[in-house]
Amino acid sequence: MCYGRIQRSCCRRARADNRRVPPTLMDLLQRSATWLQGKGVGNARRETEWLFADALQLSRLELYTRFDMPLEPPEVERLRAVVARRGRREPLAYVLGNQDFRGLVLTVSPAVLVPRPETEELVDLVLRELPTGLVRVLDVGTGSGAIALALKHARPEWDVHATDASAEALEVARANAQRLGIAVGFTHGHLAQHCVGPFAAVVANLPYIAEDERGLCDPELAFEPTQALFPGGDGLSLIRELLADAPRLLTATGALWLEHGFRQGAAIRSSAQATGLSATSFMDSQGHERFTVVRHG
Repeated sequence: MCYGRIQRSCCRRARADNRRVPPTLMDLLQRSATWLQGKGVGNARRETEWLFADALQLSRLELYTRFDMPLEPPEVERLRAVVARRGRREPLAYVLGNQDFRGLVLTVSPAVLVPRPETEELVDLVLRELPTGLVRVLDVGTGSGAIALALKHARPEWDVHATDASAEALEVARANAQRLGIAVGFTHGHLAQHCVGPFAAVVANLPYIAEDERGLCDPELAFEPTQALFPGGDGLSLIRELLADAPRLLTATGALWLEHGFRQGAAIRSSAQATGLSATSFMDSQGHERFTVVRHG
């Protein structure tokens, strides 16, 4: 009997000691990645590494060189908090507070859309089209400043301006420009109504999701600013308005570059032609008709 009581007491102490053993970095990373995958997060393992590296101020390489590092309770709570946010499908860029765009690390918040890879392709198209030297360029609906800052960073000699209807978005864009040391002129206003042309290029990634497509959207869009996604109706009202203003904004050889929904190219070309403009659409890297360039007819 005495030996049995001692054995049971030892087992209880051993279980208590085990509960006090802190999890290792790799153990918590693996469990978190599995949990995020179950929540429908694509690339769950890679995203978990980004979350852990940011929260612990480590490089992704250091995560693996310190895989057996025990985590203290405050670290565990910090990691669980950011993983829980991502599990609720809050965009990774909002959880991290930044997004890479053509090599520029942009601060992002729920006041602006998260810059997408397709918009990087739009910037590439504009850079290939326009000559070097002093040209004026306008980014309409700049959001985080992604397009304007990427263009100016690639072509420092260009005179780049940007506008947005959201004062909160412009705060984010201006802060990005200041932090990155990139000189862009910012204007608050509806589309380009306060901008004086002519410009060699006007570039715009405006809200274009149609009302009947809301139910088909990725759940993560619920965290992004509604006014930057849904213009109402068929999604083309703001694009049509900018098309009508294009003759005033463009130089004789200038072009308006638009990013839009992959099923909207034909309607945009028709609207451009009704305004006396010519229009050509281009595919993105996924084979979707995503961009349209508009010129004087």
